[in-house]
Amino acid sequence: MSYKPTYTWPNPAFPFRVYFDSPNCRIFIIENIQHNWNWLSAYASKIKPTDYFFVYCGWYHSPHFAEQADQIFKELKLCKDNFFIMFNSPKEKENFQELGFVGDVINHNAWLDEHLVMQVLPSAEKAYDALYIARLSAFKRHELAVYVNNLALVAGINHGNPLNDNLPPYKFKNELPLKPDEVCIKINESKCGLILSAMEGACFSSSEYLLCGIPVVSTHCEGGRDVWYTNYNSLIVDPDPKKISEAVEYFVKNPRNPYKIRNDHIALAQVHRNKFIDELGNIFFKHGIEIDSRKYFEENYFHKLRKSYAPDFDKIFS
Repeated sequence: MSYKPTYTWPNPAFPFRVYFDSPNCRIFIIENIQHNWNWLSAYASKIKPTDYFFVYCGWYHSPHFAEQADQIFKELKLCKDNFFIMFNSPKEKENFQELGFVGDVINHNAWLDEHLVMQVLPSAEKAYDALYIARLSAFKRHELAVYVNNLALVAGINHGNPLNDNLPPYKFKNELPLKPDEVCIKINESKCGLILSAMEGACFSSSEYLLCGIPVVSTHCEGGRDVWYTNYNSLIVDPDPKKISEAVEYFVKNPRNPYKIRNDHIALAQVHRNKFIDELGNIFFKHGIEIDSRKYFEENYFHKLRKSYAPDFDKIFS
């Protein structure tokens, strides 16, 4: 085969989910077409016309990503109609539809379970002007927060990315990974949340801020996090340290209603989930499956719609 992927999932336990399995049809959820090259190239000939794939976008799906995916589909003779791509932004949808891919804007932050940890904590006292939840990777551009006062930094695993050695002054920085409930407390102790990368995916942290009821200061970006932003819950500014500090100061002086921020996010998440449910219903109807797609979705919902395990591909595609 002539195609060589630029990146594949680095371990055998990766986001591949058997979502629905019946004699009439099967539905899978995968993440990023090219990341699945290894198993796709081995089992493409075993994929049935009644196998459907919802494709989760874990990073900005650029024109280059679209071209790579198109090359894979041509190489493996895959049917684009059986792969429904859940884009994080209208721009991603445009990039892929030009090459004949199908899908809709179903931003992956819609899969955050609002009933879990990330909540408004009315008893939390504000201790920080701003919080930045981000791995300490260079692409997260922490240095842009250099003029922000009373800054808290929460970092997780870096996943091998180039490190940022130019961190801004901070009032708090975790030395050990925080548990989700500890992260929730830190968000609620902050007056706003920062997201400073120029490109990534839709960024779960951005929506975790909103679910906890704090506004977001973001730089202009590609990847879809801005799908959730409004004039009320965010300020989007140039990647200029002074502009960022001014935006933080605006929210310090003009606090937002946390319940409005949270409830507006949940309402928009439902709009995105409804698109998934409708497409699921279309597949069920096409194959004579008498199951209510909304009921099936609700009964089989899981946080982030993400599960990592090592599938038995020989058994699945026998």
